[in-house]
Amino acid sequence: MPIPGPVTIEVYNSVDGAAFFRRLLREWQEAGALVKSHSAISENDYRRRRGRLGRMILRWRMYVGFAWICFWATRRRRTGAPLRVVTTNPFFAPALVRRLVGERGATINLLYDLFPEALIRAGTIRPGSWIAGRCAAVTRTAFRECAATVFLGEQLRAYAEATYGPVRRAVVIPVGADGVPFRQSPPQRLPDGTRPTILYAGLMGSMHDTATIAAVWEKELPAEVIWSFRASGTGYDRLRAARAQPPAVNWGGALADADWQRAMKGAQVALVTIAPGAERVVMPSKTYSALVAGQAILAICCRASDLAELVFRHECGWVVEPDDAAGLRAALQEIACEPAGLWEKRQRAFAAGHRYYDMTPIAAEWTRLFGTLSASTSGLPPGDLHA
Repeated sequence: MPIPGPVTIEVYNSVDGAAFFRRLLREWQEAGALVKSHSAISENDYRRRRGRLGRMILRWRMYVGFAWICFWATRRRRTGAPLRVVTTNPFFAPALVRRLVGERGATINLLYDLFPEALIRAGTIRPGSWIAGRCAAVTRTAFRECAATVFLGEQLRAYAEATYGPVRRAVVIPVGADGVPFRQSPPQRLPDGTRPTILYAGLMGSMHDTATIAAVWEKELPAEVIWSFRASGTGYDRLRAARAQPPAVNWGGALADADWQRAMKGAQVALVTIAPGAERVVMPSKTYSALVAGQAILAICCRASDLAELVFRHECGWVVEPDDAAGLRAALQEIACEPAGLWEKRQRAFAAGHRYYDMTPIAAEWTRLFGTLSASTSGLPPGDLHA
C-alpha cells in the first residue's frame, strides 16, 4: 500500500531499533516515503553488559543526549513539517518534539511503555511522589497535543485513557515482527524421543514474572522439557539465583541476530511473562517474533491482558496466571507429553504471525494512519507536509 506523498517521515527513538523496527522503516521506504531516523545509541550498544559507570553514561545518552538530538533535529526543519513518529523511549520525547514543532505537520506518539507506571514497577520512583506527578503530566500532554497516539494493545489503550484522559486520535497497532527470516521454516513435528525446548530470549527485567517459574522449579518437573534462556536484566539475574533449578536448563546472554534466528528456529515454545500489574504498562514484543518463528506461547500473565487475549484469540499456547504454580505445572506436562497438540499450536502461531503480525500487514496499518493524518493536514501551505 503506497504512502500518500511523497512524504517525509521523521522517526525519533533513542535506541536505533531492533530488527522488527528497522524492517518497519524499510517498509515505509518501499511504500514511497523518505524516512529520516534520529537516535542516540545502537541496539547492540544498548544490549551490551556494562558496569555502574557504563549504565550511568548510557542513561545520560538516552535522556539528556537524546533530548539535545531532538532539539537540533526539529530546529533544522523549521520550514518543513513532516509526519513524525516519536516513541516513548525516552518517555518525554513525544511531548518534547510536539512542543518544539508546534502544529506543523503531525506528531505521532508511539506508546511503547506507560509512564510513570513503568518507573514505579521498576522501583525507580514511588507512587504519588513529585516526580511521578511530573511524569504523569508529560503523558497527559502527549495524549492531548500529539496528532495521534499509537497503542500496542486494546487493554493498554483502555487503561491509559481511563487514567490520563482521552487522546486526540487513538489507534491500536501491534509491534509486530520481521517474519522474513522464518517465512520458509514452518513448524515441523518433533522426532519421537526429542524433548521440546522452552526458550526465553530478550530482556527479563522488573516487568517480568519470575516467581511463578521459581516456585514450580521447587518441585519435580517433566523431565522431557528443556529450558533455554538467552537473556539479560534484573529478573534474569534473580531467576538464575533461584534455590532450585531443573537439570535441563541452559543459561546464556543476549544473542547476535544470526544466533538469535537459529535459537528461535530450534525452540518449540516461547516463554513470555508479565509481572502482576505490569499488564497495564507493557505488551512484550518478543511475543510477535515467537509467532512468526512458529513457537507456541507459554504466557505467564494476568488473563485481563493483551498478551492473554492474543493467545486465546489464535489458540496458539497456554495462559497461566502469576503465582499459579499448579497451572504452570499442568501446561508443562502438556508440552512434554502431547506432541500432537504442541505441533497444532505451533502451526496456528506461525499462521497468525505471518498473516497479522509480520511487518507487511503492520506497515499497512501505519500507512492508513499516515493517510488519515495527511488528509487532516491538507489545508497546510504547499511543501509544509510533503518533502
